[in-house]
Amino acid sequence: MENTYLFYDLETTGLNKCFDQIIQFAAIRTDKNFNELEKYNFKLALRDDIIMSPEAVLVHRISPLSLKEGLNEYEAVLKIHEIINVPGTISLGYNTLGFDDEFLRFSFYRNLLNPYSHQFKNNCFRMDIFPMAVFYYLFEEDIIKWPFKKDGGGVSLKLENLSLLNNLTKGQAHDALADVEATLNLARIFSRNKKVWEYLVDFFVKKSDQKRSESIDEIFQSQSGIHRMGLFVDSKTGADLNFIAPFLNIGKSIPYKNQSLWLRLDDKNIEECMDNIEEKTFVVRKKYGEPPFILPAYDRFLSKMNFKQKKIMEKNIEYLKSHTSEFNEIVNYHTNYRYPQIEGVDPDAMLYERGFLSEKEMAKCRSFHKKKFEDKIDMIDDFKELEKRQAKRILFRNYNIEGFENIESEKKKYFKSLNGSSRIVDYLGNARLTPGEILSRIEELLAQKTDNEDRNLLNDLKKDIFLKFNQ
Repeated sequence: MENTYLFYDLETTGLNKCFDQIIQFAAIRTDKNFNELEKYNFKLALRDDIIMSPEAVLVHRISPLSLKEGLNEYEAVLKIHEIINVPGTISLGYNTLGFDDEFLRFSFYRNLLNPYSHQFKNNCFRMDIFPMAVFYYLFEEDIIKWPFKKDGGGVSLKLENLSLLNNLTKGQAHDALADVEATLNLARIFSRNKKVWEYLVDFFVKKSDQKRSESIDEIFQSQSGIHRMGLFVDSKTGADLNFIAPFLNIGKSIPYKNQSLWLRLDDKNIEECMDNIEEKTFVVRKKYGEPPFILPAYDRFLSKMNFKQKKIMEKNIEYLKSHTSEFNEIVNYHTNYRYPQIEGVDPDAMLYERGFLSEKEMAKCRSFHKKKFEDKIDMIDDFKELEKRQAKRILFRNYNIEGFENIESEKKKYFKSLNGSSRIVDYLGNARLTPGEILSRIEELLAQKTDNEDRNLLNDLKKDIFLKFNQ
């Protein structure tokens, strides 16, 4: 089947993918030559249980009072899931693998949809223009103009700055459709160098990415296996280090089979880390088909590293080669590491704890989506306990449930917890903010802001909280 690109962007009520909500979805589908085929742009009605983050409101400039109309979250997420799962879809955007993709994953999960199908099923996969921009800046610098920070802090790779300097779109930054148009035009420019574009696309193909990593030259062997050194091109390394750093492959995670483990070699002397391996050694848990990009340690790539990085790298390699017991201690700690277990994780946040649903369970979810409201209620008891709670939340968040006592009681209990009767936490242990805590943050911002538009947006948010929670 013929692949298509789906350039997309989300605007959301905040940064917590478990507890925040999509409020705008925009996308442009193109063929492989970037010719537009379809365009989507719609806003969602704000759920009654959602309070927008004050910081998010000040970025995207969307007042909560303007989101009374539109598709409810359930209808919208069903629509997005259908769009992004069209066979052959390559979904991509600017930093989508750093934010939007996981936000979608949790949105799909809490609405009883397959959260992973767009990553692999029916010839679908994902890309991200942001890590590609890092590579182009390093190795194809002349392809566009690059904005630099006024404080001398190096290049800025923010989409809004790239867009302004290169006239990528005429729309307002942080409007979802404008950001999609800017990203699409940036991709059109990058793809003019077809050889580099196709080379980078292969980093997002799981098998190709894995094959490249495993073909990198080994630098030594230990009782743990073969150890290869690769250069990670990654925005997280920072502009001051040219976004590039050396890492040593130390094996695979034992509890998490999809993670390849890479030990950083240039940020500190590893000999000085042995008293606290957990906190002082830095390992990237790489998943194939996702950033960062791993390059072989060829001279043309090593030349992008500074002198200090290279010296620390060389010293660490010699230390690890000659101190086998210490190296094995590092390997054993990181390969056996398990994420901490968080108690009391909210059902909205249990995507990774739940694991994969069976095909029989997914078929039950598909049947639920097709039924009318009253029939959905009748079906709730067919689900297991977690999915039963999710189904009830779908109903009271998106429909009028008056007269259905079992759903109404669940809603009352849930809203009581939102007000702080018990702390709601995500899978990382982060607590959902209460209405009172958000009001305190709004007052802090109002004391700092003098711009009338900023103040109006914050006051709209206060009003929305009082209307929903009687604060």
